[in-house]
Amino acid sequence: MTRRLLGAARLFASNYQIVVCDDPLSSLGSEDDWNWDAAKSKRGFAGVPAFRMIGTEADLNDHWIELISSDQPPSPDEWQRITCVHFHSGSGRIHVMSVIDNNAAITADVERGDYAIYVAGQNLGIDQLNLGEKTKLSDAEIAERKDIEWYRLFLVRGKPEFEGHVVDR
Repeated sequence: MTRRLLGAARLFASNYQIVVCDDPLSSLGSEDDWNWDAAKSKRGFAGVPAFRMIGTEADLNDHWIELISSDQPPSPDEWQRITCVHFHSGSGRIHVMSVIDNNAAITADVERGDYAIYVAGQNLGIDQLNLGEKTKLSDAEIAERKDIEWYRLFLVRGKPEFEGHVVDR
């Protein structure tokens, strides 16, 4: 398996959402495309292929995010939750950010075209609040903490055959 780190950063997932997009300034299309409803909540994501919003769990919304280019999806045995979404990059870029960010936490150059993004999460719902911790972590400290909710996004070339939760334990 070939993997390459495209970027990693701390992300405040406002409204319990990670945004993955081609252009942060692009329109989402119709209101139906970007509004969450029961079906979109159940499958774990909303949006259109060029602008995806993926749901998170922890109340503090403070997560470490890694973006990985990979030739294969992640192993389901290694992750608590994996959500697969279709992503399309028309610009040759990918941005990972919060819905309230003006600037992306992670930006990387990619080949134009279709991708499957596997959003793999661990320790869902666990954050410093429910661990009783009150100290604000530095970026370096949150990067090291694998006992709180964190995510690795696997970017795999090609349109996925399935979208939604691959694993949800």
